[in-house]
Amino acid sequence: MPLEAPPARLEARGSALADTVYELLAQAIVDGRLAPGERVRDVEIADLYGISRTPVREAIQRLERQGMVEVSAHRYTRVTTPDESSRDEALEYIGQLAGMALRLAVRRADDETLAALVSDLDEIIAVATSDDVAALTTMYVRFHRRASFAAGNRMLVSTLREIYLPVSWFVGPWTPHPADPVARRDSFVRLRDAVAARDELGAEAIVREQHPLA
Repeated sequence: MPLEAPPARLEARGSALADTVYELLAQAIVDGRLAPGERVRDVEIADLYGISRTPVREAIQRLERQGMVEVSAHRYTRVTTPDESSRDEALEYIGQLAGMALRLAVRRADDETLAALVSDLDEIIAVATSDDVAALTTMYVRFHRRASFAAGNRMLVSTLREIYLPVSWFVGPWTPHPADPVARRDSFVRLRDAVAARDELGAEAIVREQHPLA
């Protein structure tokens, strides 16, 4: 198993320890150290991390609920192999949530936060026509992360935190719709103008256009 022991002993207890193990395993799946189809063995992980099997099992159960691992009782636990429908569903789901979060953010953000959101979009517009998908994805995630906190809804923020790693894995490096670079840049220009004008419904609609339903 291509996992490494944490640089420091895991000191958390109870559910906090299970959360830490979950984050370690989920991140290993996202970055490819645990590849699709690879077995996940709670005994090996517990030994590697120097902890009991209980928090490891709790973490694996959470990964299973999120679709990142699949479990066959008494046979195997392994990393799920995502398919095109999984990616489409993840895009559809995150697009709906991101659109709602931005609508609330545009309505509730103070002027300083709104200016930061506009600045994020200016940076995105500058690279929207390039082939640097990784940079575009990073900027896009940063923008929506800022918007989610500005939305001022704790339940929404909690949901987005819970799904961040599985969605990142299912979607991978992603270029927002539309595929045509010029049309994509125009989409972000329209989004910037809507955010700057506090057009909450317009901003929400554009984000959902960028995550088209299958």
